[in-house]
Amino acid sequence: MNEKQLKIFAGVFVFLLVVYFISKPRQSSVNLDDFVQNIVIGVGEDDVKSIEVYKETAAEEPARMAFVKAEDRWRIPTHYNAIVQKSKMDKLIRDLLEMTGNVRSSDPKHFDSYQISDIQGIHLLLKDEGGNTLANLIIGKRAEDYNAGFVRFADKEKVYSVDKNILSPLGVYGEVDTLTQFNVSFFIDLQAVNQDREKLETIGLVANGKEIIIQKKDKEEEYVTADSSKAKRIVTVWNWVKKNGQEVQLDNKTVDNFFRDVAKIRTEEVVDKLGNNLTDINKSGQYGLSRPTHYIVFKSPDTAQENVLFGRQYDKDQGFYMLVQYDGLVYKVSKTTYENIFKWVDELPQKAAE
Repeated sequence: MNEKQLKIFAGVFVFLLVVYFISKPRQSSVNLDDFVQNIVIGVGEDDVKSIEVYKETAAEEPARMAFVKAEDRWRIPTHYNAIVQKSKMDKLIRDLLEMTGNVRSSDPKHFDSYQISDIQGIHLLLKDEGGNTLANLIIGKRAEDYNAGFVRFADKEKVYSVDKNILSPLGVYGEVDTLTQFNVSFFIDLQAVNQDREKLETIGLVANGKEIIIQKKDKEEEYVTADSSKAKRIVTVWNWVKKNGQEVQLDNKTVDNFFRDVAKIRTEEVVDKLGNNLTDINKSGQYGLSRPTHYIVFKSPDTAQENVLFGRQYDKDQGFYMLVQYDGLVYKVSKTTYENIFKWVDELPQKAAE
């Protein structure tokens, strides 16, 4: 093979090599936005210690709610520091951290379609114990599927279609862009008194100078074992303590009913918070709580007593104001609930005598 032929073959080889590289299939790039992914990443339920929620409105101040966790209880500092229902907060946080979705839009011109602009949407910030922001979200309208919705991160343009309707655990059921205030009562725990029967040792009940006291005692009793022999055991009983110090054991049904009415009090709404400053002392008088004639005292071993005070009536014949002194919260309690509590001042001695 002469030199001329070698050059021809070399030229053909180079040409075929170029054709090969040009025509070789290329691996297409992966667009992560097309994949379903967790929206809030790297945040655990225990990391979240406060939540701020707000919505821009036509008013000077935006609609706002705040939630703060202290000693395993969530409270609303923007509404008398009222106690929040644990189940409501658990669902809100769980939905936020578990929601997944993918990018629906990356163009701000579509914000109006999802009601998710800075003005239209609901801003929601998750914060840690130090007040540092863990996630800063904007919640848009709900999707056609009631259990889905749209979110984006503040200062970001991507809108995510997500598998959680965050508006529902926020108590928002109307249009997002026209929202002017939040329904705070949606979150408030109206179970104002929820004493643990197992931890209590004494309950006192006072009404217009009349009082009753019941105390828990351990008592030794004899019983018959499976092999018909006799043995002794310690049982817990509740006794009515008379003024002369004599104790009368109460039957279980009476004790159950007493605790249902006196130690588990559900209210109508929370109306105020009282502290120890002069303004609050004056407010206490307005609610009829400065010199109460009706109150309950709860006492557990090695702890200070906890008092629940009842004041004047509100809205004639509707009910009474009630201060849970150990929480500092003033509630409205219905007339029926009030009567069911203080009927025991007369009924308990009668039942003990039966």
